[in-house]
Amino acid sequence: MGEKTSNTLKNQVYDALFSDIINGLYPANTILTEKFLMEKYNVSRAPIREALTQLTGTHILSSMPRQGYKIFQPNRQQLLEVIKFRSALESSFLESYSIYIDKSWTKELRAICEDFANCSTNDFMDRWRVNIQFHLKLFSVYGNHYAYKLLEDALNIQTIYFVQKKHYATMDLHLALVDYMEKGEMATAVTILKADIENLLLDAIAPTPVV
Repeated sequence: MGEKTSNTLKNQVYDALFSDIINGLYPANTILTEKFLMEKYNVSRAPIREALTQLTGTHILSSMPRQGYKIFQPNRQQLLEVIKFRSALESSFLESYSIYIDKSWTKELRAICEDFANCSTNDFMDRWRVNIQFHLKLFSVYGNHYAYKLLEDALNIQTIYFVQKKHYATMDLHLALVDYMEKGEMATAVTILKADIENLLLDAIAPTPVV
């Protein structure tokens, strides 16, 4: 009973801290300490430490010995590698396991596209969240939990980057992807999926504007 309560508390702390990071509550140069987080979330050191360990393991935070934890800031090369990884992973799984995608699944994917249309055009975080939801929903049909976790981690790294850059995701290719999956034209669907993911390369290689 005590162990279950401890795990629940750790998960609550993790979810709260992760949400605050992803929503840009902490500036990129913020140093998060165990003491600060214990006071903020009103919990003991143990669940804070466990949540920090988990966030460090998924590349959301980076440990700074004797100082604390800093929000991971991927550079352009790291972001480029993440995008290329996603492109290879997601397109190869769609190509190999498209047999598992049926009409009920494409219906759910289309509903996510409709949710995106209802997002405020100025709410970049909401639009990015729906984009993530679409890709994870599509990938979840394959039933590969290990690969799913890798994709989720890659998307988390992109989220950190795009929160900082206030990048606006689009759903332009997602509806076309669903259309071709419904038609059973999977070769075209794979091409569209790769194009959708690799469009983000433009953000990765774009020069930083001089202020």
